[in-house]
Amino acid sequence: MLSPPRLLPGMTRSLRRRAGLRAAPARANGRPVIESDTSDGRLQAFLYDADLADGHVVLENVDVERLTPRQLLWVDVPRQQDVSAAAVALGLSAETVQALRDPSGEPALFMDNGYVHLVVVAPGNDAGTHTPHLLHCLAGSNWVLTVHAEPIDFLGEFDDRMRGNTNFGKIDSHAFLGAILHDHVASYLTELRPIEAGLDRLDLRSMTGQIDDDALLHELVRTRLRLAKLRRLLEPHRELYPLLAQSEFALLSEASGASNFEALTDLLERTLQSMETTREMIVGSFEIYTTWTAHGTNKVMKRLTVASVTLLPPTLLAGVMGMNSLPGAFSTTLAFGISTAAMGALALTTIAVAWLRQWV
Repeated sequence: MLSPPRLLPGMTRSLRRRAGLRAAPARANGRPVIESDTSDGRLQAFLYDADLADGHVVLENVDVERLTPRQLLWVDVPRQQDVSAAAVALGLSAETVQALRDPSGEPALFMDNGYVHLVVVAPGNDAGTHTPHLLHCLAGSNWVLTVHAEPIDFLGEFDDRMRGNTNFGKIDSHAFLGAILHDHVASYLTELRPIEAGLDRLDLRSMTGQIDDDALLHELVRTRLRLAKLRRLLEPHRELYPLLAQSEFALLSEASGASNFEALTDLLERTLQSMETTREMIVGSFEIYTTWTAHGTNKVMKRLTVASVTLLPPTLLAGVMGMNSLPGAFSTTLAFGISTAAMGALALTTIAVAWLRQWV
């Protein structure tokens, strides 16, 4: 289980830029050059510019310190690329680089000298294994860095949605970080939708008798375990996200940043509440199963009772007529015929009364 997030306030890691390790930035009119061909293996970034066109840039050709408030640089480092180039370009400390290369981790917040480092856990959906993925998010002045060892679905969707949105150059890096974290929490809601839809289908199949008991119980247990794992992954962020709205972090962001992160905390609480509602749905599905099982048992018991009551009077009459102490008049062929007719009439009368009362 993931432990609660770690906060290291006041942690002052000096920003050390390594002289001589950066190539001369390619610029046009003082701005980074947007490149159409970005397949040469160099670390790429996406530049949002409120004044000019957005587009890919080569990170080593960008002077991060000269980015204007109307520009925002997003650097995404996937598993196949090393973080060293980004560390040099953005001036990350050695401690941060070591944390970025650590494959294990837990939700945490680190405040550094000039940037903030946030570690969150995203729900994975790798061929049904649902392995969690770590996402490192760093936000400095006019730049955001994301690092992840595995592909993260919501981050790719966020990238597709925001490409070409020049207005993103007008917001600061912490607002951009808040947008990423919003999608991070929303990704857990996305995981809940197929679970809830599956429960609805399971309830329908259960009520119509189209699923056997073993398959139903197996599906309920699998769904319950999946939901429990999602909640364990998201729960530690409940202590992490409120820290973003505190005064220490607010010093690094715009005035509107605190309200954005408060809204993020509200979304997190609503998501956890949705998980609780889904858990109640699972319990409800099991109760539907037990109710229909009890209903089926009651129907069987009712039919057995009707059968017992139907056979009881004829059996009693047959027992009486079979006694050796009866007078000779009851041992004639006529008496046998009358007894047989009476037994049939009693059985038919019992069945008719049960049918009229809808017992069968």
